[in-house]
Amino acid sequence: MSVPTAFSYRELGLRPVVNGLGPVTRLGGLPLSDTVIEAMRWAVATNVRMDELQEAVGIELARLLNVPAAYVTSGAFAGLTLAAAVCAVGGDSRGVDELPITGARSRVIVQMAHRDPYDHAITAVGLRLTEIGYPYSTRTHELARELDDTVAAVLHRLGGNGDVLPLRTVAELSHAAGVPVIVDAADYIPPISRLRQLLDDGADLVAISGGKSFRGPQASGVLCGRADLVRDVALHHLDMDLREATWQASDVTGLWPTGGREGIGRGMKVGREQIIGLLVAVCEHVAEPDRWAGHYAAELAACERALTTCDTLRVTRGHNTFMDVTTLAIDFSATAISADEVARQLDRGTPRIQLSEQDAWRNVLIVNPLGLAAGEGAQIGERIVSVVQAASDGT
Repeated sequence: MSVPTAFSYRELGLRPVVNGLGPVTRLGGLPLSDTVIEAMRWAVATNVRMDELQEAVGIELARLLNVPAAYVTSGAFAGLTLAAAVCAVGGDSRGVDELPITGARSRVIVQMAHRDPYDHAITAVGLRLTEIGYPYSTRTHELARELDDTVAAVLHRLGGNGDVLPLRTVAELSHAAGVPVIVDAADYIPPISRLRQLLDDGADLVAISGGKSFRGPQASGVLCGRADLVRDVALHHLDMDLREATWQASDVTGLWPTGGREGIGRGMKVGREQIIGLLVAVCEHVAEPDRWAGHYAAELAACERALTTCDTLRVTRGHNTFMDVTTLAIDFSATAISADEVARQLDRGTPRIQLSEQDAWRNVLIVNPLGLAAGEGAQIGERIVSVVQAASDGT
């Protein structure tokens, strides 16, 4: 093929997706603002020292997010991995070189109610997860009895069903034993006030996504928290392909380049365009946190109006607590078609539509408006009505 001056996904044989699912990785995240796109464009036009860029942007993000220190990662998963590495061996160059072979601190404690597939972010470092409690209950003594000098960190996730230990309790017990607490808040921030609350409740490191509600580049995130821990992240992450004889102190902080080799996070690199794009996205959010609220409301309302033309659909409004956004739940129990089959037909049809299937097991699909462009809410509603009516007619 010739070198293109412009491109469309259709030229590659791909069908664009109407994203009623939200800022999920499998759909590539959310559309970026023109300001973020332009910032990423100028960022790639010039080279800079990446350690200095991380330092400078980290200082700005810490100010914007009201946290002690911040470091840009390639996503929340990478943030968890880097956090685990820092908690396991800190800034010790031997430890950095030897991971994933860990030393004395080889365990991370997690409540059973907080287990999920993203635990690989922790075990990738060579650490072993120790479960405490039961799926719907954890008691303080179950955490306290595990806190010894073999523990690198406690992993805490937000939510969790049942009578689980809250972050403040986890932090009090862990800190008494000299153990840091890592919080996975991937899709929980913004609002920024939540991040400050997590730190006030005792989180030492918090991993968040940049490509979700901040609407930054999909391959971006922030690891923030204790300055001494965040400072060591670069040891595990940055390219250390330097000759010692030519090392120079940072123009930003006056610090010398980190003294390790390539660490376990080296493959989780972040380009300067992701770093700058994320910074600009966070700036936009801080300046106008409710910028998209009217758009989300309008798209949901249009979708709801279209759905109410079908008597057999039960439509209710809900709230995605993590992303702090209103959603629509569509119940297909009174129709002639299952939620799973509706999802399949939406994906095969035109326009190609994807919705949240987290409640499909109870015959419900959910519309999350975060990824919708203007007019797509109505498209979703109209297409669902068409699919349901065709099933009712037996066509």
